[in-house]
Amino acid sequence: MEINTIYNESTLCFVNKTPRSKESYEIAKRFMPGGDTRTIAFFKPYPLTIKRAEGAYLFDVDGNRYIDLLNNYTSMIHGHAHPFIMEKVQSILSFGTAYAAVIPEQLELAKILCERIPSVEKVRFCNSGTEATMFAIRAARAFTRKTSIIKMEGGYHGTHDLVEYSVKPPFSNHSNQERWKPIPDCAGLSSNVARDVYIAPFNDANAVEEILKKKQDEIAAILVEPVMGVGGVIPPKQDYLNQLRKLADQYQVLLIFDEVQTLRLNTGGAQKKFGVVPDLTAMAKIIGGGYPIGAFGGREDIMAEFNPYKTSFLPHGGTFNGNKISMTAGIAAMELLNDEAIQRLEYLSWNLETKMKAAIKMFQAPISITREGSMMNIHFTSKPPTNYAETLNQPKDLIKIIHIKLLNNGVFIAPRGMMNLSTVTSENDIEVTAKAFEKVLEEMSGLF
Repeated sequence: MEINTIYNESTLCFVNKTPRSKESYEIAKRFMPGGDTRTIAFFKPYPLTIKRAEGAYLFDVDGNRYIDLLNNYTSMIHGHAHPFIMEKVQSILSFGTAYAAVIPEQLELAKILCERIPSVEKVRFCNSGTEATMFAIRAARAFTRKTSIIKMEGGYHGTHDLVEYSVKPPFSNHSNQERWKPIPDCAGLSSNVARDVYIAPFNDANAVEEILKKKQDEIAAILVEPVMGVGGVIPPKQDYLNQLRKLADQYQVLLIFDEVQTLRLNTGGAQKKFGVVPDLTAMAKIIGGGYPIGAFGGREDIMAEFNPYKTSFLPHGGTFNGNKISMTAGIAAMELLNDEAIQRLEYLSWNLETKMKAAIKMFQAPISITREGSMMNIHFTSKPPTNYAETLNQPKDLIKIIHIKLLNNGVFIAPRGMMNLSTVTSENDIEVTAKAFEKVLEEMSGLF
């Protein structure tokens, strides 16, 4: 059977199961371009409209239940509407939500983050991962008095202009000079901004050093996700992060970890798991307990750039920075995320990976899986990719088929094949997901 035939049949099944989502989407297109307000949530023929969520499950407007293995792209580490978090949030709603003043909850969450995360001596709050990386970079520029950064090809750090380069370039150049050249991810970016961005492949410390040898006087920081998220949940090679730390010290630039997703890998984030301490860390997602949040922190001398007692300090605004709901929910989420919870996530993820690999072997499917802790990704590659370039030649139509077929079987993952677990995921959820994946591969076996 041809790819288009299987995809069309799977899409028809999806449409038949979700008529109210289709109706909702058609109405939404009248008021929002594309019918949605978040690009990453879109997929064809239309995104689901979710009515409610509870624990490890999503429920759409048609009454279909899905095991949520996306968890709002890693942010819902305790699943949806966790009773402990909800109780804490509900207890403070009558006190108001946001004031132009300091609140006790800011202090409490800041203390938790500083005590847990090795690099964070001081921290400030914002409202998203985009803001977190933006302000971390600004701090690095102010501290070093330099303006450029090195970022990794395929690395995603939010939607401000400086980092919207070479996130999903259509090809990967091999000559060093071209490899450094940033490729805009979309229209509307200033070409002037691109002069401050240099690109290196993930897991290639030599490429980073090549840039530093020639551009050290321009570069303020090396910006990296310890595990590349949007690029395909690609783990670092054994000594890669250590090498970046040494290069940053050698060439007198700062090392910034974007831990917006990877903070879930350990109570102290990926930096604690891998034993590499950056100068600055960007955070978001899990530290808000399901509510909008961002934070950035690091060495005290660098973060002092934001101290209003300092002459020519860096201003840092944000109407909802440190708001009472996000702080309260974040404190509760951090209390729940102990070593035992991390170990259980590791076990469940390993179990799912093992069962999925058994299905892949059974049907001799040309699929590999990358995993680090509770984060995973399906790839149509002969071996797990180690950088963005190695993900480029995948048959995207096959990923789309797996995505929509899993939806038809009640399993919610990212259209690009990403998955991550929550602390409320059950062993039965793992078993159901593994059987659904096996069923999908069996239905697709004629394509391999």
